[in-house]
Amino acid sequence: MNNLKKYEMIIYCLIYPILTMLFFMIWIHQSTLPGGDIGMTPFLVGIVLLIVFGIEITLVLILRKRINSLLNKLICLFVAFLIYELTMWSLGGFGEFVLLESFKKPFAENIEGAFSFSSIFSLLIILGLILIIERLNKKTLHNTV
Repeated sequence: MNNLKKYEMIIYCLIYPILTMLFFMIWIHQSTLPGGDIGMTPFLVGIVLLIVFGIEITLVLILRKRINSLLNKLICLFVAFLIYELTMWSLGGFGEFVLLESFKKPFAENIEGAFSFSSIFSLLIILGLILIIERLNKKTLHNTV
């Protein structure tokens, strides 16, 4: 269990882009937009996720000895979301933030919402995993003492 704790944030960094792309592709499948409007968006999301993964894994590897408390893990999740949103904002020409644009259209026609909410859903699942593992670790500590 100690080895898992050592690589826990690295595993979350790997899970994050996979879940985000999965949720985005589910949205595309449910979307009512024509193919021309959403044709290159999976490619864009993939590029953004590669950039975010590179930055995030670098930060986690540099700071891995300090990311041991629940608060630090939550801060890492928040930073991952900020990196994702800032990357989308910079690739979008430094206009309005994607999350803020996502409330202007209906959900089925909202590419901006799909960008942000796929990331949010992924981070919520990872948050759930973190909380479950923290709870299991506390129970294990109580049973060994």
